Amino acid sequence: MGVGYSRKELGKLHRQFFDERMEKSKDNEEAFQRALMSMLKAMIDVIDANNQKIETDVKTLIKKKLEDK
Repeated sequence: MGVGYSRKELGKLHRQFFDERMEKSKDNEEAFQRALMSMLKAMIDVIDANNQKIETDVKTLIKKKLEDK
């Protein structure tokens, strides 16, 4: 039902972001922070997508319920 990621998938994405940042930066702390910020943005996007999906599903259910009456 959800369109989100599992914890394992999010961990893999964070690792991917971190590895990409490490290639571009010699500063480990900066690379980690940038990867973390990218990951947070991705999580917010996933939450937003989930919320939109739920809103659409609820509207569809309400409309269906009203049509059945």
